[in-house]
Amino acid sequence: MVDKNKFSRRDFIKGAAVGTAAVAGVALAPGLAQAKTSEGSIIPSKWDEEADVVIAGYGSTGLPAAIEAHDAGARVLIIDKNDWAGGDMRRCGGAIAQAGSIVQKALGIQDSQQAFFDYMLACGEGYVDPDLLLPFSKNDNVDWVIQYLGGQPVSEWNLAPKEMHPGPGLNVSGTPVYFDKYKMPKAIRSHWFTGAQKEPFRDGWPSPGGTCVFKTFDETVKKRKIKTLMQTGLTELITDANGEVLGVKALSGGKTVLIKAKRGVVIGTGHWLTNANMVRNYLRQDINDPNFFGGWGGFFTNKLSAPSQGDGIIAAQALGGDLAFIAAGYNGGLKINPKAQVLNVFGKPIPRLYAAGRATGGIVNSQYPHCGIYLSSAIFFGRVAGRNAAAEKPWKAV
Repeated sequence: MVDKNKFSRRDFIKGAAVGTAAVAGVALAPGLAQAKTSEGSIIPSKWDEEADVVIAGYGSTGLPAAIEAHDAGARVLIIDKNDWAGGDMRRCGGAIAQAGSIVQKALGIQDSQQAFFDYMLACGEGYVDPDLLLPFSKNDNVDWVIQYLGGQPVSEWNLAPKEMHPGPGLNVSGTPVYFDKYKMPKAIRSHWFTGAQKEPFRDGWPSPGGTCVFKTFDETVKKRKIKTLMQTGLTELITDANGEVLGVKALSGGKTVLIKAKRGVVIGTGHWLTNANMVRNYLRQDINDPNFFGGWGGFFTNKLSAPSQGDGIIAAQALGGDLAFIAAGYNGGLKINPKAQVLNVFGKPIPRLYAAGRATGGIVNSQYPHCGIYLSSAIFFGRVAGRNAAAEKPWKAV
């Protein structure tokens, strides 16, 4: 016999998931009919847009996810809240970290995936997820960009002028002091792509390498004619009564639009460090403090990063999405597994929901190992998310 006076945390989350669906049903009442999922939940009878895979964010996660999903046979739609594309990818220095790349081999650089894993794990000091670091340490991002996307060819690569220098070329960069701290040999694995396109940034930050990397991804997406809706920002995830993600609710031109995702949704909305409330709640800091982020706060509160408000994190939390190491430093976010599935607070995947990049946690803590980690991890797990979302079976109304 069930004691109705005892109400567990699991019951609460389950009720919250049902409640979320119910609230969404009320909010979307004009578009609802008696069509139902196989689980019996009422869903919108009319969708404004439809795709197999819907990706929130046209940047470091969203672009590789879109390419992989498209090339796996899925119909893809990318949405982005901004009126310009690229996010932090366009502002970064353009370094991608990989161990054992074709560039390293061509230049006679010795490196190993095991050394990469060991170093990342050491830098994490217990505040990273080994289950994510292991596949990431085996990434082939540099090779993929060069050989598959037509990026800067191997013949055009050289060693960078010096360490701690934003290329172009291959070097030890970022925070090599950690190699000494953990008594590990310095690894020359920061691959800085050449800034061939001299495009000014919205806030004047000179980082031609990131612009070059973005150009390669952007052109690839355009060649594949992947549909994109700019000025269309994710606000909520639409689910059935069991918490299975069916689509997204977004704000576009001041109007709410409903977008059906037949196979899955990928969150690539970036970090949360310009959301004053999240920074205050999780880090107990003020983003306006000149010492915020060790004095580097301006890097995240600039015009390019300002729109990164943790939208995807908040949307997933409404479904019971768990957080990983978000209070341990500036690099936490949604908890994912090696398949890039977003996990709930009980460690179970939220059906059809994926995420990668700065919206997730588990790769880096407050000690940044070296340049190229942010971008490379976003690309790697973005690719994983895109492939896995495309492999989902389409959901059907009954």
